[in-house]
Amino acid sequence: MPDLKKNSLNLLEWYKSVGIDICIQNSPRVRFKINSEDKKNIFSNKINNLKDLEKKIYKFNGSELKKTATKLVFGDGNPKSKIMLIGEAPGYEEDISGLPFVGAAGKKLDEMINAIGLNRRKNVYITNIVPWRPPNNRTPTEKEFSIFVPYVEKHIGIINPDIIILLGNIAAKAILKTKKGITKLHGNWFNYKNPYQNKSIYVICIFHPSFLLRSPGQKKYAWEDLKKVEKKINELKIKINEKN
Repeated sequence: MPDLKKNSLNLLEWYKSVGIDICIQNSPRVRFKINSEDKKNIFSNKINNLKDLEKKIYKFNGSELKKTATKLVFGDGNPKSKIMLIGEAPGYEEDISGLPFVGAAGKKLDEMINAIGLNRRKNVYITNIVPWRPPNNRTPTEKEFSIFVPYVEKHIGIINPDIIILLGNIAAKAILKTKKGITKLHGNWFNYKNPYQNKSIYVICIFHPSFLLRSPGQKKYAWEDLKKVEKKINELKIKINEKN
């Protein structure tokens, strides 16, 4: 006998996560409404650290991607860093290891950020929009990545970065809530306001390292964008060579 109460709660949580605040049955007499405070913050006040957030994402069953993936890929790097990188979704190697950007794209990413003095073990924190690997490494659909945006927003709130680097189309569309592609967005700075922070964050979009592996001719543009990141780090006087 299915647990109807548990299933209903999971469905309600999913509705909240994708921004649906009214649900009406075939008969309009039965309905529920999520109040504005719940819509703004779908998380318990107790969720204010990475460990609890990871547990909540793991328990969330509103995504079909969880059924086909091997491991939850949550994050990696220095959680006290003021620089946060957000990618698209895990690939095969990430699905096996449970860590973001550990395959060929990860090596390219390390090469890119190392060139401006950044290091995933010391002064950056890395995560993805989607924490579960899509089958066959395909690009997640808008429906698939939109489900996780509230979780990523909470993730950003906990890390509390001063700079966010969005890697590729999906990350840019999810965080900036835009339909524009990465070719138009890359290299530009945006002021991003997170619902869990009382400050604006500098956000820049750059080409995804996997795209650069397929299109090496675009590396010069990626380098120009990285130099802009380096300049912003200096402007904000972010100390990347000291332990946080």
